[in-house]
Amino acid sequence: MIRVALADREHVLGQALSRLIDAETDMTVSGVYTDGEALLNALPTKPADVVLMDPMGLSPLGMELVRLVLSTAPSTHVVVLTSNQQEQQLFAAVRAGVRGYLAKSADLSELLDTVRSVSFGEALISPDLAVQLLNEFARLSQEQTGLTGRERDILNAIVRGDSNREIANHLGLSEKTVKNYVSDILSKLGVRDRTEAAVFALQNGLVTEGDWRLSLQRRSAGPNLT
Repeated sequence: MIRVALADREHVLGQALSRLIDAETDMTVSGVYTDGEALLNALPTKPADVVLMDPMGLSPLGMELVRLVLSTAPSTHVVVLTSNQQEQQLFAAVRAGVRGYLAKSADLSELLDTVRSVSFGEALISPDLAVQLLNEFARLSQEQTGLTGRERDILNAIVRGDSNREIANHLGLSEKTVKNYVSDILSKLGVRDRTEAAVFALQNGLVTEGDWRLSLQRRSAGPNLT
């Protein structure tokens, strides 16, 4: 039996989810909480396999509550159910140790499947939110390289397989300026040529999910890296 604890500042929502989860033959609700402190105090005596929570609006606030839950009950898995779908919040949740992240608009079947999967040790994020996570990871990775905004634009173009002339036309620069930018990019990334730069960018999440897909399409057709 999967033990589920519910934590949400909206009491009505918590009670509604409690009835729905208790109706499942393989799940039981161990407790419903509208306060983070109450959840933390209850976990030692009312253990849960999965804590389904919206950490925003609870005290302690946000991802600090997630970390406290996991330190209080290390064997518990946390699934965030929230209306906050910002990339930064999703990334922070993953770093805090969340095993699942769902929008409150998710279908009940998706929610129940996520609880089941997480209880067995899997990690699940809905596809639309996964794309946001990839984009946020790319943004943070780009910041860590020391590349300027213009250099990141040109690196994205390199990954897409654009030539210097195409980059120059698209960005309104001269080809000589683009060549100088490319030289600086190679130096900052510590790679020898454009191909290595593209591979490095793809392997280290320096491009967005959209550019990654376009890169695969271009490369399958034979990209122009001149």
